[in-house]
Amino acid sequence: MDMQCQHKAQWLMIFGLFFLLILTSNWACHAAALSSDQVSNVESGDGRIFGCLPCSQAYLASSYFDHRNSLLELDFHDFLAQEFGTGDLCRGLANDMNVLGLADLHRHLSGEGSHRHVVSTLTFVNQSDGKKWLDSHSCEAVIIEKLPIGVFADPFELQHLVHRRAFLDAAVFGDSNLELPSALSNRSIVEIHMDIRNDLLENYETVIQLPLHARYPPLDSSGYARIEIGRPDLFIRCRPKQLQPESCSWTLKILGAGYAKNVMWQDGCSIAARLDETTWMLA
Repeated sequence: MDMQCQHKAQWLMIFGLFFLLILTSNWACHAAALSSDQVSNVESGDGRIFGCLPCSQAYLASSYFDHRNSLLELDFHDFLAQEFGTGDLCRGLANDMNVLGLADLHRHLSGEGSHRHVVSTLTFVNQSDGKKWLDSHSCEAVIIEKLPIGVFADPFELQHLVHRRAFLDAAVFGDSNLELPSALSNRSIVEIHMDIRNDLLENYETVIQLPLHARYPPLDSSGYARIEIGRPDLFIRCRPKQLQPESCSWTLKILGAGYAKNVMWQDGCSIAARLDETTWMLA
């Protein structure tokens, strides 16, 4: 009798372990699929509607530094998510705005020395309904660059580019003191708006060239300064053209940055050159 009980107990343990193994395997597959979907959404941009903002509010990042003294990546995203709520107009345009999805984002650094350009090429999804939809809607691509401490953008230079119609609009938020060295400066945000119209989209591409300047950051042991500029935040905002400005709101959609790589800035200014410059300034 004891032997039969032992056999039954062993078989129950085997079946129990087998059943537990099946449950664990199914759970792992489900978790992996969910994780894969989440990564896909973050990396490629899933076209989510981010929210609405009044047409009277020119910039997305304008109110962040009214409540914060410095830039924090996760805090910035959470702040934007709370700042802009979704309304009926946002939901109404949600599906239609998918005709302007982002297909690719390519970024590189041009120029030499302490004054360079970050060049971003945005390629939009080529859909047949896109041009027709743009005839009845005003749309802007919004690129938000979160600059590290070692570089800055000149607000006056950006306004000059706006006047030349290189940008629809542009502004710098955060630390805009051009005279401070890296050790005494804080991070800043550059927000650039590009008009999206049929006559401006060549092969469904738009190119943004952002001029940046080095703050003479600390040098490494080899005598070079290396600054890494992360991926930007990309949005598209649209509104029907027939709406009056005083009673309208923009609908925001996250474009995502795709698989764009970070841009690495290596300043070739050697230690000796820095010392020569310092000696000249003190002479």
